[in-house]
Amino acid sequence: MYAAGVEAFVLLVSSFAASGVLWTWQNRVRAREERSRKKQLETMLDDGMQVALALAKHEAASRNQPMAAIHVLSAITQDETVAAALETLCADRAGLEAALDAALEQPVGEIDPRDGTRLLGSALGIAHSHQRKMTCTDALAILLRSPVATILNRPPVTGDALLFQLVHGGVPPATLPRESHVHVVLRNDDYTAMQLVVHVLETVFALPAARATELMRAVHEGGRAVIGRYSVEEAQAKVLAARDLAKATHSPLWIGVEVC
Repeated sequence: MYAAGVEAFVLLVSSFAASGVLWTWQNRVRAREERSRKKQLETMLDDGMQVALALAKHEAASRNQPMAAIHVLSAITQDETVAAALETLCADRAGLEAALDAALEQPVGEIDPRDGTRLLGSALGIAHSHQRKMTCTDALAILLRSPVATILNRPPVTGDALLFQLVHGGVPPATLPRESHVHVVLRNDDYTAMQLVVHVLETVFALPAARATELMRAVHEGGRAVIGRYSVEEAQAKVLAARDLAKATHSPLWIGVEVC
């Protein structure tokens, strides 16, 4: 089902690109086909992602290029939700826009014309697995695996920080100095792989495989779980180590401490 859905999405976007966004009123047949394709895309993408897709297509077509990761990245940074997250993180918007513009104007070389739709197809897979429409956040989660995402790394902002802000909001505390002991807590999200959560629990918290899997399931099904009670110093060290593991895979793992 998922593979068929992604294949259909790729075909839809490809034909959408080939036909263009606007049609003249004289071509009624092609106009009906266009409306049909757009209607199908509306069932797959939320409003923000529909706008971003159209913008990415325009960015590529205006330069006579196949849609690639840079076009998608440029488009989603203009989404209202993403722009608000960048504002919250005190991003250098002018610098980011200049870097994106410069990247867009560079020769793209040999690009597989299916690369852009494959990227969006992977993002669609995230949404599909959670039975919802695809968002710009889904696209960003996939884009962070691409070299082009380094454009987002402009202090004080990183691509990982932007994704975390979009998924969770503010970063939870890693320590509570006034407490002697705290609970270390995990929360669920749509992007952190279950295998990574188990790996963190086994390596950082030295939990047996069965217990690590049990806790991962509790987080996945209940939204959160307490890993255990630790001294403030030990908890901080473990939380920071877990976050480092998550950053290595561009995963927005929510892990922090709470009062016991």
